Amino acid sequence: MEENLFYLDKQSHKSKWHLVLMTSFGLIASSYCLVLPAQMQTQIGEAFNIDDPKQFLTWLTSLHFLLNSFLPFFSGLIRDFYGDRKSIIFQNGLCVIGQIIVTFGISSGSQIVFIIGRILLGWGIESLLIVLTSFICSYYKYTYLTFVLGMYQFVYTLGFVLCIWFAPQITSVGASNTIAILATTLGMLMSIVAIDIDVDAQSTILNKGAKYFKKHHEKLKSSTLHQQQQQIEGEEIQVDQQNHQEDQMAVEQVYSEILPQTFFEKYFGFFNKNQYPSIYWYLLWFYSFASTSVLVLVDYAQEFLYDKWLIAIDNGETLAWKLVTLMWLFSGVITPLLGFVIDKYGQRSSLTIFSGLMAIWAHILVLLQSPFEGLLLLGLSFSLSYTTVWSGVLYLTQPNTHGRSLSLFVCLQNFGITITPFICKFFEQLTSSTVVTEIFLLVLAILAMFISLMVYSEDKKFVNLIDRGLEVVSEVFTEPSSKLRSKEHI
Repeated sequence: MEENLFYLDKQSHKSKWHLVLMTSFGLIASSYCLVLPAQMQTQIGEAFNIDDPKQFLTWLTSLHFLLNSFLPFFSGLIRDFYGDRKSIIFQNGLCVIGQIIVTFGISSGSQIVFIIGRILLGWGIESLLIVLTSFICSYYKYTYLTFVLGMYQFVYTLGFVLCIWFAPQITSVGASNTIAILATTLGMLMSIVAIDIDVDAQSTILNKGAKYFKKHHEKLKSSTLHQQQQQIEGEEIQVDQQNHQEDQMAVEQVYSEILPQTFFEKYFGFFNKNQYPSIYWYLLWFYSFASTSVLVLVDYAQEFLYDKWLIAIDNGETLAWKLVTLMWLFSGVITPLLGFVIDKYGQRSSLTIFSGLMAIWAHILVLLQSPFEGLLLLGLSFSLSYTTVWSGVLYLTQPNTHGRSLSLFVCLQNFGITITPFICKFFEQLTSSTVVTEIFLLVLAILAMFISLMVYSEDKKFVNLIDRGLEVVSEVFTEPSSKLRSKEHI
């Protein structure tokens, strides 16, 4: 059966919530494995006879983010070329194989084998959310898409928290890695079950009469919000009318996934404004600055909190660790709730501004007054930026490009996480002060807020382009510019 029917509407299938559950196992396993080495510093130092395992793991983390500044893009290409199913198997397979190699490297005392395993594992971890997001989109695009993405983020965060809480209690390095192997293997098995459900869903839909996000597209609405906006503004979003012959040709084109593009245009055509409008690039830079300003601080938050605020308190290190863990837990819990609200009311471009302001406020609190409230606000800011941006990208780009479209966000985010600590260390040596790091991250948050204003302006210019999913319109682009019609042309 043809797999790459990216435009196929699967929203009515009864088992779509089962898919969310099945694919979540891989996410929780991958995030657990991501932070596992940090919880096993002593065991890793003994296995490799390293005097300073913390420095070794810091270097390994930098290598992880550096390599994943470009590896997820290839995962996006694999998804767009081979389809969601094969790419899900590939990414989960990388996690399983990588964790097995990591375990063998530790047991044999080989650093090279351990590093190779972490590279493969890291590639699978960083790209898994991309392919799962593109996979689940056709089931929830016009209903609970942002809520489901929030659930994915919650599950991913839950893996962090479980590892931070329970992994240090396991003293045996073999037991810790065995649990990780079993978790990734379970994720692989559950992904196979999800793929089987997807095959059944596609077969059922095709047998009943396939829909390509076109049924009653002139009339059907998935939310009353867009209708209210039309009444207030006195305008309506026009949908191109096509005669029966043109409709038939469009459906045949989508069914065969034959696009009138060269190979370069199809897989690297990011400068095609019809496929990647200006607002896509604004969102890319906004998310990169916003996520970097949050994630870099969180990466060293435990040490920062202890040195600046908790050094005089008994068990200050433990308290700092608990604060960071609570921040991750709060961020994970709030993300699906925010996603539900966004699905109901939209206003993604306005929320990007709010996310930037929250990040600025949070950095000021951490720097001057209250670290705990600051960390909670950072978690809220990150949740807002994730839910608004990732769901917005799925409305701004065509389904057959979701892999590449989302991969750029992961790549640029990881690049920012890679270079920012070196920039901060340079300024710390220049000024002999560690506060300069927090100031630099505050500057990144300010840049993100200014870019969010550009996102808002561009979004309103095209009549809430990011929230266009609130109206069920055709995803078959026989005229690519039809969805980017500005007010002047309406």
